[in-house]
Amino acid sequence: MKQSKHIDFESETHNLDIVLVCDKLESPANIGGVLRLADAFGVSQVVFLGGKQKLSPRAKSVSRGTEKYLDYRFVEKIDFDERDWFCLELSLTSKPIRNFSLTSQKIGIVVGNEKNGVREQYLSLFPCFHIPMFGNNSSMNVASALSAALFHLTGLNQ
Repeated sequence: MKQSKHIDFESETHNLDIVLVCDKLESPANIGGVLRLADAFGVSQVVFLGGKQKLSPRAKSVSRGTEKYLDYRFVEKIDFDERDWFCLELSLTSKPIRNFSLTSQKIGIVVGNEKNGVREQYLSLFPCFHIPMFGNNSSMNVASALSAALFHLTGLNQ
């Protein structure tokens, strides 16, 4: 059996308007991975808040060229627009992502720094959801967690 290419299949669609805010992401591999995921899951816009202010060669390599046609920007501060925002973060008050239900087609997700997570100033603004884990590790890579969350959210819209 021969492996198929993505171009051999029609892309799926959803009618969600997803904005992703990355709070102080530092790792070029994660920045590039987030862009690649954003393209794969039809994210409308990616905002890199604080932290890096440009794409490194490593981030571009990991993004596999998606930076050429994605809507993304680097900012030092942000005004959150009217949409259903939540933080993807394990916290004392977070709920499993499977408990998230769509109440709007406009969704905003805040993900955090690789070491420190989402800053408190944003955790206090929005509800938090986390990816349930069944092993012994206490955390998940930001791009891995985002992948699981986007898969769940776009599946709710099918």
